[in-house]
Formats: sequence, structure tokens, C-alpha cells
Amino acid sequence: MNYKTGYKISGIILLISILIFSAVPKINAQDRKLSLTPPMGFNSWNAFEAKIDEVKIKAIADIMVSSGMRDAGYAYLVLDDGWMAAQRDSAGNLQADPVKFPAGMKALGDYIHSKGLQFGIYECRGIKTCQGLPGCFKHEQADMNSFASWGVDYIKLDACYAEKNGLLTTEHLKIFHDCIQRTGRPMVLSISDFGNGAWAWGGKEFGQLWRTSYDIYPWMESVYACANTSGGDGTSHPGFNGLWQFAGPGHWNDPDMLEVGNLKNETENRAHFSLWCMLAAPLMVGCDLRTASDSVIRILTAKEVIAINQDSRGHQGYKVYQKRGIEIYNKPLADGTTAVLLLNKDSLPADITVKWEQVGLKGTQPVRDLWGQKDLGIFNGSFKAKGLKQNGVMLIKVGTPGSELVAGPEPTPLEKYSITKSGTTSLRDIWYIMKSGDAPRYDKSHSGTNISVGGIRYKKGFGCQTESRIMFKLNGKADRFKASVGIDDSYKGTETGNFRVLNEDAFGSRALFDSKKMLKGAKAINIDIDVKGLQFILLEFRGKEIIGDWIDPRIEKEDR
Repeated sequence: MNYKTGYKISGIILLISILIFSAVPKINAQDRKLSLTPPMGFNSWNAFEAKIDEVKIKAIADIMVSSGMRDAGYAYLVLDDGWMAAQRDSAGNLQADPVKFPAGMKALGDYIHSKGLQFGIYECRGIKTCQGLPGCFKHEQADMNSFASWGVDYIKLDACYAEKNGLLTTEHLKIFHDCIQRTGRPMVLSISDFGNGAWAWGGKEFGQLWRTSYDIYPWMESVYACANTSGGDGTSHPGFNGLWQFAGPGHWNDPDMLEVGNLKNETENRAHFSLWCMLAAPLMVGCDLRTASDSVIRILTAKEVIAINQDSRGHQGYKVYQKRGIEIYNKPLADGTTAVLLLNKDSLPADITVKWEQVGLKGTQPVRDLWGQKDLGIFNGSFKAKGLKQNGVMLIKVGTPGSELVAGPEPTPLEKYSITKSGTTSLRDIWYIMKSGDAPRYDKSHSGTNISVGGIRYKKGFGCQTESRIMFKLNGKADRFKASVGIDDSYKGTETGNFRVLNEDAFGSRALFDSKKMLKGAKAINIDIDVKGLQFILLEFRGKEIIGDWIDPRIEKEDR
């Protein structure tokens, strides 16, 4: 071969290589940097439920632009359940409902993108969606490929029917994560699993946000309950003081979508929006923007309030005071100041005072009213909000920009909530990392009496009332789980209860122990099971308003 021929062949090979590699999807570097601040956008469910169509979605896109919401940071327009046809096409691919979306998803995505917005879509990792439409199970790669080809930027992944899949949540989300990576298109993954403990088992390895709560509804009791899952003890041990230590840039706790605009009045809308901004929660609007009042739009586009949510430091706010209906939250910011929310849930008007020592400051500090958009002056040692009515809030920014960063609390040491030592560890002595249902009573039945099963009293354990789930972090360092279980003698009814010990989570349905149905009066059943290598166990008690006990639950770890 002469040099000319060699150069020609080399050139052809180089050209072919370029063409081949240009055709292979490349993972955008930004894929590892998605959602460095909490995602903002609109989701169709709270406004329309499954009654969505092309006309409505295009109108929402138009209003997100004309109202100033897009420019305020609301980037995503997300179609929730109800967009797809009842059957996949002949090739097994998802398709849009031809009546609701006659032009199809690619055309709709193009329209949304033409408005300078990002396109979001819904699917479910079960065999069906919550509305009974085709789910993703066993179609994961095909569906992610479809989404990528349609220009999808954000996926809300639900979990209805996922317990039938035979997969742990971490196993299934790893599949989705890898499928998304293979498409070559960066797509935010919003894990919607009703507060299944993603903060504990590593949701940030698979997606950018995860639900901490069940569904939100348009009344304040629901708003506060959802907020408490992320910012209080609604889903974790009270010692954690919320889930703040499990959130940060690129991985966010999600107490569900906004009901701002669906609540009774401006006071409730402000309280709701203020809480979500303080909790660094995703801001996914859920009211019908076509009929939203000017007041609602002003709240949703309040620049200085949104800035608290979108602060680059990514610190989730945390509670520094709570007494009856009075709560104070603190959120240290990237500019050396801190945001403070004073909230009155009580039915009577109240004055609320925050002391600088509660929020990591001292001396004299300037205070700015973020809703009022005005400086209030210099205050020595504390600030008082006067006459806050029920659901009334005052959101202030305290400190001087450019100062040294205000410190938040230290994350909880691992030994407080995980197995870290050899020997026997009573689960009474470490914090549960996730709970669903009422909190367990320590060393008492759930009715408050001494623990008693089958006529025998016990000194140590958890008293629970169905439906109850409690997750503990074993950290792969446990050998055996031991306990006894039974229906407490204080229970007066005739229902049966069922105790199970599960590997990791309820959706995986991998029972390590199953008591089957138990009646009051039956002797306690002893448990002694192998838990080697497991990261988490879930103690589950099911039934109908029945009282049961986990007696002396403990972990044994051999010396190695």
C-alpha cells in the first residue's frame, strides 16, 4: 500500500468514525447537573386531573409566557396522567390519545419548546398508570426512547401497581436511570412514590426529586400535613427535625405539587407558597392558569420569595420553633443572610418573635420583608411579627449580604440512625429513618397501656396501630433481626392483623417474615431471620384499626 492510498483509506475511516459517533447519543454534561435548584413549572393534575387535551395545554403554555411565569422561573409544563391512548401501537410503543391530542406528543412538545418552556410528561412504573392506562413495566427502554424522541425534558414517574413488579424500588429505578442515560437526552426524573423513603435508600442516585407525602388536596390541613413530611416528623423520626439533610442541589424532597390558587383566599395561598419556598420544595403550579386571579399570579411570581426557593446554596429550611400553632423556620442563604418564616396555624391572632440565636445570628441585624418588598430597619437580638391571623405568615430576610455564611444544624451522625457497632442493638435505641402511619409508641401499646400479648406483659418494644410501616437503616452491617409480634391485649375488636418484615420497601414486596393473620389473644410469634447484607428493613403492620406490638425488636451483628 502506498502512502497516498494509506492516507485516502485513513481519511475514509476517519469520516466513517465521525459519522458513526455523531449518530450515537451522547450524554450531555448537564445531565449530571440537572435541577441544581428545585424545579419550577406547571403540572396538569391539580387543575384538570385526567381531563387534559391539546387545547388546554397550549393555552397553559401561552399563559405561562404572557403572565410572566416563564420569566419568573417556571420552566416545565408537565402533562400528568390521562394523556395517552388506552393501548400501545402495533409496535408496542406508547401513543397519545388521538381525541385529546390529535397532533401527537412530538408536535405538542415542539409547541411548548417554541414558547421557551420545557416539556414534561407522566408515566407509571407499574403495569398500568393510576388511571388504568399503559404503564412502563417491561417497556422501560422503549418508553424512554419515545420520550426522548418527542423532546421530553422532565418525567414524572408514578408508582401505582408497582408492588406487582417483583422489583425493589432501587432495582427498578436503576433500570429507568440507565434507560434515560442510553437515550442520550438529559431528562429530569421526578420519583412519585407516595413517600416511600427515597431520601433514605438513595433516590438521588436515580432521579432529581422524590415525593415525601401522599397526594396533596386544596385545603390547609392537607398542605400542612404534606409540609410536615418534608419539614417535620410526618415521615421520619422527630430527632431529624425534617428531611433537610437529605436534600441539596440536584436532589430535592418533594411534598407534592402546589395548590396555590385552589385554596380559599390569599392568606392561605401565601402561607402555602412561603412554606414550599422555605422547604426548597419543587414549585409545580396546579391551578388553572386560564382563570387564575391577578392575586394568584402575583403570589406565584413574587420575585423575592421565589429567590429563597431558588437560592444556589440549596439548603432546605428547617424548624427552629414550634409550640401549638406557632412555627418558625430558618433557611440559610448563599449570600450570608438567612430567610425566616413566621407562621401562625392557630385560630387566634398571634405575635411571633424570632430570636437571632435561633437562626445562627447575633447582635443587630437588618431585616427585609420579602412579601412587602421593603426594608424594615435594624433590629437588636430579635424580631417580632405582630398580629398574624390564622394561616398568616411573615417571611423575612435577616442579615447583611456578603457576610460569612450562616451555619445550619449539623447532619445527624450515622450512629444515631444506623447499625454501626457489633453486638446487639435494640431498635428502640436508634431512630427510624422513615415511617408511614402513626408514629410508634415506645415501650407502650398504641393505646397507651403496658405492652401485653396473649396475657403476657413485656417491658420493651413498639406499640403500633395499622396501617404502620417503620424503616430502619442496617447499612449492610447486620446479621440477624429478632423480635416477637402479636395483637395487643388492649385491643377490643375482632379484626386480624398481619406483621411482615420486608427487604427495603413495601413496593418490592420481598417479605423476610410474614406472621399471616393474627387474632387478639394469640401468643406472640417469635422472629429470628437472616438480614446479612441488607441496607434497610421495613417493619410493616397491616389490618383495620387494630393495635399490635413489635416486642423487643433488635439487631445482632457479629464481630468481624
